[in-house]
Amino acid sequence: MNHSKAKLLDAANRLRGASEQIANVPGMQAQAKAMRERADRLEANRFTVALFGAFSAGKSSFANALMGDMVLPVSPNPTTAAINKILPTTPERPHGTVRVVLKTPEAIEGDVLRSLAVFGIQAADLHDGLAAVGRIDVAQIAPAAKPHYSFLKAVTKGMPEMGEHIGGELIVDMQAFKSFVAKEEKACFAEYIELFYDCPLTEQGIILVDTPGADSINARHTGVAFDYMKNADAVLFVTYYNHAFSQADHEFLLQMGRVKDTFELDKMFFLVNAADLAASREELDDVLQHIEKNLLSCGIRHPRLYPVSSQTALLARLHEKGKLSASAEKVYRQRTQTGEGDPLPEAGQALALSGLPDFERDFSRFTIEELTQMSVEAANGEIRRAKATLGEMIAAAQEGEQARQLRRQQAEAARQSAILRVTSLSAAAEERDLAKEREELLFYVKQRLFFRFSELFNYAFNPSVIKEDGRNLKQALQGSLQELLRSVSYDLGQELRATALRLEKQLNKSGRRLMEQWGKELAHDAGNLSLAPYTDFKVETPEFAEQLPDSSPAKFQPALQYFKNTKDFFEGDGKKKVRDELEKLLQQPVAGYLEAGGERLADAFAAAFAEMVERSRQQVIEQVEEYYTGIFAALDMKVDVDELVRKRDQLIEQ
Repeated sequence: MNHSKAKLLDAANRLRGASEQIANVPGMQAQAKAMRERADRLEANRFTVALFGAFSAGKSSFANALMGDMVLPVSPNPTTAAINKILPTTPERPHGTVRVVLKTPEAIEGDVLRSLAVFGIQAADLHDGLAAVGRIDVAQIAPAAKPHYSFLKAVTKGMPEMGEHIGGELIVDMQAFKSFVAKEEKACFAEYIELFYDCPLTEQGIILVDTPGADSINARHTGVAFDYMKNADAVLFVTYYNHAFSQADHEFLLQMGRVKDTFELDKMFFLVNAADLAASREELDDVLQHIEKNLLSCGIRHPRLYPVSSQTALLARLHEKGKLSASAEKVYRQRTQTGEGDPLPEAGQALALSGLPDFERDFSRFTIEELTQMSVEAANGEIRRAKATLGEMIAAAQEGEQARQLRRQQAEAARQSAILRVTSLSAAAEERDLAKEREELLFYVKQRLFFRFSELFNYAFNPSVIKEDGRNLKQALQGSLQELLRSVSYDLGQELRATALRLEKQLNKSGRRLMEQWGKELAHDAGNLSLAPYTDFKVETPEFAEQLPDSSPAKFQPALQYFKNTKDFFEGDGKKKVRDELEKLLQQPVAGYLEAGGERLADAFAAAFAEMVERSRQQVIEQVEEYYTGIFAALDMKVDVDELVRKRDQLIEQ
């Protein structure tokens, strides 16, 4: 058993022991229950690690290197990829069990209709949508639309086999799992796949979530990716050594930059895969500096950046297990510069060459040691609170009878005063601060969008799309316009998700301040009462519109009238005229989007704030009531003092 897991189990055992000691002490039942629940969480020992990266960055290869075997096959393309979760085994789900959760009929239909809309095709339902796929003119497909066409063809091909399973789930084996990942006509129907697998990674309690690429066309993946970015214990982003960041990468990294400062701990790690392609250390350093500058442009400062060779690391681990095939051995010799016929170098040597141990050391230190220590310290805090409560009860019970009677009267008055202080403390100022924070954050969203409008415009209206190559130029312009509108609404949606996370941080800051105020107020009446620490309130991120309001293509046609020909557009002033006119025409739709999104945020956080305050207030009142229940029991001599002393002395901290 690894050291960190042993520490967690030790803390869990101490909590269970403490819970048993205080379970029958008057006024300590709730604390005993809280200890048992925390012990359960410590024993479960689960850390979620989300793996992100563009399609073809080598995410699957990197995940396999972490797991030490060829577990994940390469996904066919970003359009069909499902979310893959690698989980520790359980008695109900032994090693190699695979659970495939399939999309609902509504989700499949929505995906198909959304992809058809890229080609200007409207359909009433899934049946009509699939029938319409044959009407797409393959010769006129723009590069940005190709993933949508690939997805539509995959659904059409897979429907005869998968149609009857839509909306359900399947339990399959490893072989079937690989077909669900690698075959487009199956992968496109999977919402997510869970693989229960024994390996060093999962034995540490880590759940690895391999997400679809940042360039996934699945609209739901944007929200899902954000939830994992927000809630995962660690986030890994994989990029490929000699690939420039794509627009999808850039947008995803911008979002990481927007939310990075909202996390209590820096939980992001950046991997540069295939680092063995570097011709020299100097070339590798140049590439790393270039990537660091790109990350800085996305708002990510001082990133933890690791050059690795996933393939070399995986080969080393396969060699360690004696599982190198003849073809794999040939590559292993190349990577370790070992001649034909010479003894194969030990796995440790190849692993060191891969760069993976440096990452694993820091990653383990963070995910296991730091997070473990936080959990252990929280457990120790629970035990300290229990010891303090027992100590006060012992002191109260040991007073003389006259002093106890007087103290009993004082305690009753103090209890009533304490409850009054808790119920009367107003949270109005904190609520106003939250509303003010929301208004300020929304104000800057619009400014930032139009600050980068030229960048979004240049990506949509670029020479690789708008060119006189025999394709319909008018259709290409319409495609660029749609891409721009999609980019603008996507950017706004991402901004509002980041705003929601900042507001959640502000809400919890308010919660901690209220808890501190209650603690100070209670010091007047219950000076020895130690309140349980505030626990963060989770707010479900609202869903935001995928499209701008009032954004039909017809509204923006006046801007496209400035387009004369490609020469005037890219070499003359045509491009500027189109861009400036579109920027004007977008002012109102953007304002409308933010107004609607702002209302959703206002409603969600007004309800969340009220719930947080009520929850916290009730928790404090319950603690006050329990505290005085124990004090009254001691003053009324309804406790065995020697037994309390024994219980207190048996509570063990670390």
